[in-house]
Amino acid sequence: MSQIVELLVEALGTQRVDEIELEQRLQHLRSTATICIATSIVFAAFNFSAPATQLLGAAELLSLLLFFVPAALLAKRPQHIGIAEALLMLGALCISSALIILGGVEGTGLFWVYSVPFLCFFINGQRRGWYCSLAFFALHIVCLTLIAPAFAFTYPYSPVVRIHFLLSMGFYVLIAAAFNHARSRFEAALLERRNEAEAASQAKSRFLAAASHDLRQPAHALGLFVARLKQLPSDPQTRELVAGVDASVLALQDMLDAFFDYSRLDSQLTHAHMRSFALNSVFDKLRTSFSDTARYKGLRLRIRPTPVWVHSDPVLLHRVLLNLLSNAVQHTHSGSVLLVCRPGATPGQVRIQVRDSGIGIAHEHQQKVFEEFYQVENPERDRNKGLGLGLSIVERSCKLLDHPIALRSALGLGSTFTLRLAHGPAEAVVLPQGLPESMGAHDIRGMHVLLIEDDELGRAALKGLLQSWGCIVLEASTTQTALQLWNPVRLPDFILTDYRLRGTQNGVDTVHLLREMAGHEIAACVISGDTDAALKQRITLAGLLLLQKPVKPAKLRSVLRHAWNASQGEVAARVG
Repeated sequence: MSQIVELLVEALGTQRVDEIELEQRLQHLRSTATICIATSIVFAAFNFSAPATQLLGAAELLSLLLFFVPAALLAKRPQHIGIAEALLMLGALCISSALIILGGVEGTGLFWVYSVPFLCFFINGQRRGWYCSLAFFALHIVCLTLIAPAFAFTYPYSPVVRIHFLLSMGFYVLIAAAFNHARSRFEAALLERRNEAEAASQAKSRFLAAASHDLRQPAHALGLFVARLKQLPSDPQTRELVAGVDASVLALQDMLDAFFDYSRLDSQLTHAHMRSFALNSVFDKLRTSFSDTARYKGLRLRIRPTPVWVHSDPVLLHRVLLNLLSNAVQHTHSGSVLLVCRPGATPGQVRIQVRDSGIGIAHEHQQKVFEEFYQVENPERDRNKGLGLGLSIVERSCKLLDHPIALRSALGLGSTFTLRLAHGPAEAVVLPQGLPESMGAHDIRGMHVLLIEDDELGRAALKGLLQSWGCIVLEASTTQTALQLWNPVRLPDFILTDYRLRGTQNGVDTVHLLREMAGHEIAACVISGDTDAALKQRITLAGLLLLQKPVKPAKLRSVLRHAWNASQGEVAARVG
């Protein structure tokens, strides 16, 4: 018998779809149990209404209570899937056997008997469905030829009726196998396409991860060289050309940032690492990033300090607020931009608001601005206005963080973006005191900077730019070189290091090592072209500032200026 089954299985080509995945089996089981319960209730009620078929109604009612209802309850737990399937099969066997013995197959009982093969294949898959269907077929033969004739109360079938019934039963087994085979082939094709799509997505993600670092390196160096070039004396025609190159480089850098951030969210490689942290640490970084840009545009940037602790991912939240502030500064030509944390509408929640006095967004565009590549009043795709991915990245990140975002805006009246997030438990920390802007706020001349960068082109660009600002630069390509150049008599005021360095130690390890040698916390910053969220998380947890390549010179200078102000303030405090 088993050899005949193997030949039938092979003839139908069912070995490709031998097993049904667990989740599919659970879905099939739940739907089958529901159908069996509903059908048995209807048929039991119908058979109880006539005295001649009350025994059939009793068999259906007992199967409902003893088999179908327990199977439906067990189908909710994956570990009981085998027991639930067995109960459904036993219930169907009991009803079909009772129908054959009591003569129900000549009436509405045919539904139960002929549905058994479909039930076998639907909840068991192709191979097991064949075994179960043939087992049921054999049991029906036993009922018709041996059990029914042996008892006087059984229904008397004529030989012709028995042969017709068995032939039709075999026909329905073949029909059920054919339908299930077609369904299984379709599911297998879908699974194959899904696996191909996942493989292509993973390959794309690996390519983007490599391309992110490799493309950011030359763009980073190019931006620094152009910034240095702008500082050199030149005639008006040359200045015009340099300004055009600078604008193109900035557009390229912005597009790279938006493209790689969006690609990571689209490929679902970014994961939220939720923890409790002081929101003011994120606000301080944003103040550093946008203070010079806002001042250059003549805007009043207000980022109010806050003692609030929140539960979120500091890296992703920083990226969300960075995009919102960038849009606010870009689309506000006069007035102010405000970033503030306010109490939430319910206890345990806070609201972070980014408000500007810019051009505003019309009501009909307020849903569409969160779509990919959608930009209001930019049908010509002007690259100076970006790619239109900023707010799409914001919305996707907020969904990942489970931080609802709302927009309130009107044309000519500015915009307000509001994020709602949960309070986090505060920890005992000593917050650094701010320094007056007047203390060295516009001069980093004489600042000693230790530059560690393994890329020769990027190192040369950074060194030239830092020296043009009056910094005294000590350059190294590896951690070991930095250790060899270390002078305990004259410690650097700032450590600027790439994350990826030759050897076993990265930029974070190098900063920790140099700080241990110095005996105190030297101001430091890590630059990187990687977009891996885990890397960002590690740098943030180390208490270091991350500057993503390509680094904008204004942002780097603002970071150095704040560190220089802080160090000068500490010296003044010790002297005083």
